[in-house]
Amino acid sequence: MPSCQLCGKDSDSLTKVKIEGATMKVCDSCSDMGEEVTTTSKKPKKKKKKSRSSSQKDSQVLVSDYGSKVKEAREDREISLKELADDLKEKNSVVKKIEQEKLKPDKTLAGKISRELDIELYTNPKAWDEDTDSGDTRKATLGDVADIKE
Repeated sequence: MPSCQLCGKDSDSLTKVKIEGATMKVCDSCSDMGEEVTTTSKKPKKKKKKSRSSSQKDSQVLVSDYGSKVKEAREDREISLKELADDLKEKNSVVKKIEQEKLKPDKTLAGKISRELDIELYTNPKAWDEDTDSGDTRKATLGDVADIKE
């Protein structure tokens, strides 16, 4: 049996009432303390479904050694910093900072670099459980992988 949200008394019928800004379901005796709220039936909003490919792209992260990958690929192709910057339609300083890992490329710029040098700068993060020889079958926890500052 439902109970009044104001006095706590069990009641067969509760009324939705607004009392000092708060909307509550109250018994008949407590309903005098506020204004009755009329409910209008609203159509529930339809949720947009994300396509699987877009959610995978959103979860991608920049690889840890992106600067050295860019520099290595550029040098393997024997392209100067200026030539790569011109091909990407970017400033020399931008490419240089990316190679030095002083600037993280956004996904658009990383895509241009990836296509130009045929490398992957964004990847899907992978979770793994490390097997130990101790016979411990527990899964990895946050404490196992986090650096704790003292």
